[in-house]
Amino acid sequence: RRVPQRVGRHLSSAHHRRFAPLTKLVATIGPSSEEYDPLCAVVSEGMSVMRLNFSHATAEEFFLRMGNLAKAPGGEYVASLLDTRGPEVRMGGLKVCRDTGNRKAKVALTEGQDLVLTTDPAWDGAGDETRMYVNYEKLTQKVRTGDNILLDDGAITVAVTSREDDDSSKTATAEVLTTVLNSGELGERKGVNLPGIPLELPAMSRKDEADILFGVEHGIDVVAASFVHDADGVRQIRKYVDACAAKFPEAYPDGERPLVVAKIESVEALRNLGEIVDAADGLMVARGDLGVEVPLVEVVQWQKDIVDACRHKGKPVIVATQMLDSMAKNPRPTRAEVADVTNAVVERADAVMLSGESAAGKYPDLAVKTQREICDTTEAWLVSTKRTSPHPDAYVPDSDADDARKRTEALAAAAVAAQHTLSAKALLVVDAPETARLVAAHSPDVPILAFVSSPRVARQLNLHRAVFAVIRRDDASSLDDVAAASLAREALGLGDADPVVALVGDRISLP
Repeated sequence: RRVPQRVGRHLSSAHHRRFAPLTKLVATIGPSSEEYDPLCAVVSEGMSVMRLNFSHATAEEFFLRMGNLAKAPGGEYVASLLDTRGPEVRMGGLKVCRDTGNRKAKVALTEGQDLVLTTDPAWDGAGDETRMYVNYEKLTQKVRTGDNILLDDGAITVAVTSREDDDSSKTATAEVLTTVLNSGELGERKGVNLPGIPLELPAMSRKDEADILFGVEHGIDVVAASFVHDADGVRQIRKYVDACAAKFPEAYPDGERPLVVAKIESVEALRNLGEIVDAADGLMVARGDLGVEVPLVEVVQWQKDIVDACRHKGKPVIVATQMLDSMAKNPRPTRAEVADVTNAVVERADAVMLSGESAAGKYPDLAVKTQREICDTTEAWLVSTKRTSPHPDAYVPDSDADDARKRTEALAAAAVAAQHTLSAKALLVVDAPETARLVAAHSPDVPILAFVSSPRVARQLNLHRAVFAVIRRDDASSLDDVAAASLAREALGLGDADPVVALVGDRISLP
C-alpha cells in the first residue's frame, strides 16, 4: 500500500488560522481522531504535527491516519512524526492474562511482600504476584541492594534486598529479590525504570528498526527517537534513517531525509544533554518517563534547562506529556493544566504536545482548540506587556562555524533586529529553509513566512516556532521581495501599509 501524496496548494486568506499561534501544536492521532471527520476537525483547529505512536500503532492504523491526513483540507502542511517505542526495559506477560485471555487482567501486590524479578524467559507469560519476568539480561549486574525499581511508571515501587551475584548472574536465569514498598495492582508488560542507573541499552530495538524502515518507506517526515542516552545513539539512529531513505528514493524525490528528534526521558540523557542537542535536529521533553527517572519536583526545572539548551543552539524543542490530561474525559482543562501550557509558551518552546487527549480522549478537536487558544492568549499577553524578543537566553551563534554559515547567521539576526525596531508584522524568507530556521532561532514574536519549493521541507519547518511555510513548487526560487510581500500580506490578512521584513538571498528589504 502507498500513502496518498500530499500536494501543496497555494495559500489564500482562507488559511489565516494556520498562521497562529506562533507556538506549534503537536497532536497524537489515535482511535478517537483517526477517522476522516474528526481528523479534519483536529487539523482545522491548528494541528501542525501529527504524532503516530508506534508503541501501539499498527500498519493498518498508519495507513488510515496518513490517508485521511492527505485528504483533509490543510493536511498537506501538517508534518507526520513517527514516535518509536525505544529500547525499553519491560515486564513480561502474566499467567492470569494467559489463562483468562484477558490482556487487561492484573495481579495484586501488597506492601511488604517479597517479589522476585527474573530474567528467565520461561517466566514470560507465567508471571504472578510472587515472580515476574523482566526483559533486561543485565538486571543483576546493574542493581545493588537498596536500589529502588519502579514498575508501571512508578505505580509500584520495589526495593532490592538481594541479587544473584555468582557467575550464573550472566545467564538467562538471574534473579533479583525485592520488597514491595506500596500496595497496588499491576498489569502485564508494563515499563520498568531503574532511576539513575546507566543501562547500556542499544540505540534502537529490533522493533524500532522495523518501524522506522516502514515509516520511511511511506514518507514519514520526522522520527522521534525514544530513550536516547547520548549523541552516539542519535548518530546511529540518523545513519539508519538515512540508509532507509536511500532505499526508497521515490518517497523522498527531492533528496530530503526525515529529521531526527531525540526524546529526553532519562537521567543519562540529562547528563549528556549538550551533546544530544548538538547531534539531533530537535528535542522532545518527554515528561512521562522523565518524571519517573527524576524526582517529580525537578521535572519543571529540567524542562526549563532543556528548552534553554535548545534555544541556545537554535534547535526546536517540543514540551510533551499530560499538558491537558483531564481533557481526555472532560471538556474543560484544569487551571493547573492551563498554567502548564502557558509556561511552555512563555519559555518560547517551539511546540506543545497532546497525547491521550487527542488520541483516545472524548474531545480530541476541542483539546487542540483549547491548547491553541491558550497559546494565542499567552503570546498576545507577551507582546502587550513587552515581554518580547530579544531575550538574554536566546540563540548564541556558533563561533566555530564557517564563513558562509556566519554570514547567514548575521543576516538572520539583522532581519530579526529590523523587525523588532520597525514593529514589522511579519518576516519573509524566500527559498532558504536553513535561513528560516536561523531566523526562528532568535524567537521573533511575529510569523516567519518561508517560501519553499519542497512540500516535505515545508512540513518539517513546522517543528520551529513561528515558521509557516508556503509551498511554491514551481517558482519559490524566482520570487522577489515584492512578490513575496504581496503573497504574505494576502495570506496574513495584512494591509498594504503594514510593514514586513523580507530576506531574499543576501539582501534584507522592506517591500
